[in-house]
Amino acid sequence: MEIKLQSILFPDKEEYTDYQELFFKSGQGVYDKQEKYLAFARYTVCDFATYLNALSYRKWRKHSKAGEMYLKLRAKGNFDLVLSGYHRIEHAAKRITFSVKEYNLSEPQEIIVKIPENKETLVGFELRTYTDCMVYEGGYYTQIPDNQLNEVRLSIATTTFRKESFIKKNIKMIKEELLDKDDIVSQNLYVHVVDNDEGRVLKREEIEGKHVFYHPNKNVGGSGGFTRGMIESLDQQPKATHVLMMDDDIVVLSESIRRTYILLLTMKERYREYVISGAMLCYEEMDVFHEDVGFMGADGGQNPSKGHGPIIKMADMLQKEEAKTKKADSYAGWWYCCVPVTMIEKNGFALPFFIRVDDTEFSLRNHAKFITMNGICVWHMGFTLKFNYFMEYYQVFRNFLIAEACNPSGRRRRIWKRFKGLFLSEILRFNYDAAEMILDAIRDYLKGPQFIEEEKCQERLQTMSAKNAQMKDLSEFEEYGIDIDSVYQEDTRRFIDTLIYRLTFNGQIFWPKKWLRKGPAVVAHDWFYNPQRQCLVDSVIAVNPHEYTAEIRPLDKKKFRKIMRYYYAIMRKYKKCHKKVDEAYYARRKYLTSREFWNKYLEIEKYQ
Repeated sequence: MEIKLQSILFPDKEEYTDYQELFFKSGQGVYDKQEKYLAFARYTVCDFATYLNALSYRKWRKHSKAGEMYLKLRAKGNFDLVLSGYHRIEHAAKRITFSVKEYNLSEPQEIIVKIPENKETLVGFELRTYTDCMVYEGGYYTQIPDNQLNEVRLSIATTTFRKESFIKKNIKMIKEELLDKDDIVSQNLYVHVVDNDEGRVLKREEIEGKHVFYHPNKNVGGSGGFTRGMIESLDQQPKATHVLMMDDDIVVLSESIRRTYILLLTMKERYREYVISGAMLCYEEMDVFHEDVGFMGADGGQNPSKGHGPIIKMADMLQKEEAKTKKADSYAGWWYCCVPVTMIEKNGFALPFFIRVDDTEFSLRNHAKFITMNGICVWHMGFTLKFNYFMEYYQVFRNFLIAEACNPSGRRRRIWKRFKGLFLSEILRFNYDAAEMILDAIRDYLKGPQFIEEEKCQERLQTMSAKNAQMKDLSEFEEYGIDIDSVYQEDTRRFIDTLIYRLTFNGQIFWPKKWLRKGPAVVAHDWFYNPQRQCLVDSVIAVNPHEYTAEIRPLDKKKFRKIMRYYYAIMRKYKKCHKKVDEAYYARRKYLTSREFWNKYLEIEKYQ
């Protein structure tokens, strides 16, 4: 059976106009929407060895049953087609040319170019045009006997809360570009839309269709929404073999879903239990890579395994394709994450975390191994724009403490190192509410498993969110002459300032107010820490330069003393109780991830 491994993609939608180099480079191509072809002027070089269109040759050979591969291209015009392979040497890309052949096609015609067996990471082609040329369609193919293909039913589980425009657009795209086709993908692809918005702005009739199902749900966050999607995927007829968790506020290519399915269809037996982790590219800068697989670092932070950066140059593309994902404590985010149902059946659903760390804990609990591939990706709004203290401090810290109790390991020391550091950095820049939320996380973790067994997500969200920064438009602070370009510029520390800063908790003890410098000093609204800038001032102004908002935070010795009393009290309680609390979580871990628990927690019979 002939299998198309990858399609050649065109920038056929307006949102891709400014990012054509994800599709092709060099040539000034124009996509004709009516005739559905990509046109290039004569005497140009049009390079299709790009992030979305280069063939992930080495990974297809490693993970799939694909043998000989070949390029099919339907085109018109006089051009040379150059087929090349690419690998990385240190930080540079090395190109190996396989073949150069001239074509003179007076009418649209299909050409086939065999790819020689090789050891290259990526394979791509370029057109050197001698006349105006048109490319109508293309793809990379292989032949696999029918009896060697895997049985695959892929279920997409997407959970949404007030992101109706994204969901409607993505469902429309999936229906038109995948489900309405008559092929093996459309026959075996299912979509479960879980609506956590109890206001029910989405309507069942505008979502449902062939293989597309709508499920009203309680507002139980990502963990509850994705678990509902897993449950529905297991209950559908026929039962799914794989569940693809996919965020709501994303832009996704139908080709990413299609490649995921084809990879599952052709996958070698030894990789059947692997997780396919799609890359998160930046919604604001669509040619910038953020993460596909992450890991917990030595500092306790969550870090991208492959680094953050642009993916236009071949060297950068190769780095992302070749980078290893076998670091200790690795995980896949649920913006685009495909897991075999056998993993769910063996080790259960998510823990009821509401939001944050649910995907990380699921990967760590299952000792997941990962497959990534250039072109399997989504565009997601960057976390800097979505930053808030309830999510990043309270939810992340509390949930990591619970995850560690349920899955004991050596990560606890790193988790504490990170959040003690964050507590200190926030209290030193007078962000008392954020510091308090870190302590609240410990307090609520110490309440034991019964605390998360109770479904009070909405109530807790409203209570804790009141402590978030109250950011206002930057125009309200014009009198301070804020230079937003300096927000993330680190100032050089002076020894005497550093000494006093540490001894006095930045002027909050042993230091008269009259000796403080007049503020506000400009600091970042997020994790960026700049001690010299905020040293011994009477106030800071926390600035979000991306959204042009800010908040003034004055030094308040009374609040400082209150928070420190809270800190010492909660740490005494933690040292006294945490072993018993950990034992209680560990004893309930299987129940908390079971179908029995989730049926009750979600009230599934009520929400149909």
